[in-house]
This record gives sequence, C-alpha cells and structure tokens, in this order.
Amino acid sequence: MERKKLYITTTLPYVNAEPHIGHALEFVQADAISRYFRNKLGKENVFFNVGTDEHGLKIFRKAQEEGLGVIEFVDKYSQRFKDFCKLFLVEYDSFYRTSEKNHHEAAQKFWKKCDENGDIYKKKYSGWYCVGCERYITEKELVDGKCPDHGVVPEERNEENYFFKLSKYRDHLLNWLEDNPECLKPLSKVEELKRIISEAEDISISRLKESLPWGIEVPNDPEQVFYVWFDALTNYVNVIGFGKDEERLKEWWPGVQLFGPDNLRFQGSIWQGMLASVGLPQSYKLLEHGMVLGPDGRKMAKSLGNVISPFDQEKKYGAEIVRFYLLSGISTYGDSAYKEDDLVNMYNSRLANNFGNLLNRVIHLSNTKEVEINNLGEVDAHFKKEVDSYADAAKQLFGDFEIALGSEKVDELADFGNKYITKEEPWKKELPFETTQKILNNLSYLLSVVIELYSPIIPSSAEKAKRALEQRESIILFSKI
Repeated sequence: MERKKLYITTTLPYVNAEPHIGHALEFVQADAISRYFRNKLGKENVFFNVGTDEHGLKIFRKAQEEGLGVIEFVDKYSQRFKDFCKLFLVEYDSFYRTSEKNHHEAAQKFWKKCDENGDIYKKKYSGWYCVGCERYITEKELVDGKCPDHGVVPEERNEENYFFKLSKYRDHLLNWLEDNPECLKPLSKVEELKRIISEAEDISISRLKESLPWGIEVPNDPEQVFYVWFDALTNYVNVIGFGKDEERLKEWWPGVQLFGPDNLRFQGSIWQGMLASVGLPQSYKLLEHGMVLGPDGRKMAKSLGNVISPFDQEKKYGAEIVRFYLLSGISTYGDSAYKEDDLVNMYNSRLANNFGNLLNRVIHLSNTKEVEINNLGEVDAHFKKEVDSYADAAKQLFGDFEIALGSEKVDELADFGNKYITKEEPWKKELPFETTQKILNNLSYLLSVVIELYSPIIPSSAEKAKRALEQRESIILFSKI
C-alpha cells in the first residue's frame, strides 16, 4: 500500500569524535530519500530525524581526556554534527540530542511501559565489558582475549543489573520477518537477521551509577542508569510523540531507519523487541547501508593510513561533488572503496560532460535560434513517452530506496538526450524553424525531468539548473575537474 506520510531517521552517532565518512554516507542517503519523498508527497508529509547519542562511559572518559566537563564536551561535538549537516546540505526536521531533559523523560516512560508489561527484571551478572562497544562481549566473540573491533582486553565486571526479556519476543520477531522479508534492505541480510533473532537472549539494560556516572537514571532506582543503547534507541519514537502525543505517534510510526553494517543486531533485533514490548508496530523499513572502505579496499583505520575525512574532501571538491559521489558512485547497500579517481571520473562524465553539457547546449541554441523553450505543448508525444519511461524507472528505484541505481537511470536519461541532439542536429541552418522548435522543446522537457530527478542528490546545482533553463540563461554548471 502506498504510504501518504514518511518518517525517516538515521542512527544517532556517538559524540566522542569528529564525523567520519561513514556518517557522511548515512546522513546524505537519508537526506536524499527525504528530499525525494518531500517532492513526491509534499513537505508536510515527510519527517526527517537526525541527532547525537551523548551518554555512556566512552563519552564520559573522552571528556576527561580532553579536560572538559561532560556537558561542555557533548555540546562541542554535537555542534560539529550540526555544522557537518549544514555543510553537506542535510535538511533535517529534527536534530535529536539524548542529553536533553525531554529525552530523559521520554526514555524513562519507555522503560516504565516495558516494566509494566513484565519485560524487565533484576539479576546479578558477570562478564567482559568493552567500553569502545559500550556492551558486554561474550567469550566466543573475543579474539585472542580481545574485542575484535577495538583490539583491547575488555574489563571484567560483576554487577547487579536490570535485564530486558528480549528472548520473550523471538517467535514474534521471527514471524514478523518471515511475513515481511522486504522490510530489510539488502534482502541478502534477511537470513543473518533471522539467525540473530533466533539466538537472542535477554540483555542487560542498566549499569551501576558508580561505574557509569553519565547516563539516565532508572525509574525508582537512582543507583542504576540506563545502558546507553537502550536509552538511545528510544529516540526513534520519542521524537514523534511517544508517551506524550499518541495521535502524532500513530501518524508517523512505523518509520524508515538507516544504519551501518555493524548495527543490524541493535536495529533489527533489540529495538524490534523493545517496540513489541511497548505494543508498537515493528519498523516499516530497515536500510543497512554498506561500509565505505579505504581506497585500498580495506576497512578504514588510522593505523593503515587509509582514512578519508569528509571535511578534507569537501575542501578539495565541494560538498555537492562529494554528495554526488557518495550517493551515485558508492553502492547504496554494499561495501565500496572510496577512490578519488572514481569521484573525479564520475563527476566529469555524468555531470560535466553528460547533464551539464546538454543543459548548456540547449540553452545556447534556444537563444541563438530565438526559440521559446519549456513549452509542453510543443513536445512530441512519442518523445515525451520515452522520457517518461526513464523517469518512471528512476522514480521506482528512488521509491524503493535504491539511490545509486536511481541516479544511474537519471544519467541514462541525460545520455539519451545527448544522443538525440547529436542525431537531430538542431544547429543546422537549413532546418525549418518549426523542426528546431520541436527538437529544443523536446530537450527542454527532458532536462526539466533530469533536474527534478537529480534534485534529491545535488539540490543546490539542480536549483541553479532549473533557474537557468527557465530563464534561458547560459551557464557552465559543472566545470571539469
């Protein structure tokens, strides 16, 4: 069934470091999707949430390392993410911060609802805790006694904590996934999620306040604080009215969630169990984007010297070119190496040579031939049908959250336009005026469609292109690099 409203959210990155290229990918993907659906459904029918996850031991210790108070520390890094969004043209409706009072109150309401439904209990627990992961690591996950992701020996902990009955919802979640496999993209991850859910055990959802001074107090037990993941995950429904505005919540939930490849367990199993506990529908879509690898095809790491900074890339090429490459040159759901040569080649071929060149030629010819363009009545019906078939295919892909494939289809349409102008040669002096007029109006229609389809990916350039086409104003929109 076609949805009339769409709520989309990124994960909330930890504010313990600068935004990295993986954040850039997730944020611009979510922005492109929200822009596409705003164009389709109307601005008032799309709600786009981003934000920052600001609790936990990792953040508390990092603040101490920098010699800052923890509030000062989270304010500083949260602002960096806001600046980053502005830089990369990410137009969110909400920037959610888990350190704010509203979040504390909503998260505590969520806890109470789980508790009322008999899904929270207290027990003694001992295990290996990785501060970097902000979670307990099982013995079988350790590699040479160390966390596989952070390469450090976890801390041994013996505590009495609160637990959430995730195991209670195994069958419910497996049935949901069985009935709705298309809720997860890519589909190749469905079997992995089934395995994660089938192995789900009850999870520790609190810490002793004395060992974690920076977190949300557990209702009716001030000696315990929320486990950071349980706290942060509730943001997805808190921002749209959970515990405060049930009508608004029903209006927007369930939503679309974007997340990285290391996050499937939390988004697809733990969060879904939490939703079931409070009686809310499961997420509408879970979109697991790929990992941006170093130019050498390996996972980025400072020790390997293959880390790509989105800020450095923006300084070098500009925000929209980086956006274009992340959305069009990096696989939406697979791992991809970030290669500057590919960025340059793709920009030059698709934008400068293909789209930009066609736009410039059509405007230039309409002026030299004194042809009024942008007249739909002058567009050949057969030509319009061909253009519309490309547009429908692109819209189908964008509507299915296939951003890179949708962008490829738009490039094919621009290429079709370039082949058409080369074949029809509207610059020829001997062509009748009516024929020239028909050709250039066909092309101005094609360009208007290309501009509209590219607008979620390169919003600023699309706006300039639209204005230039409407005003027949000569423009070199994409200078070669």
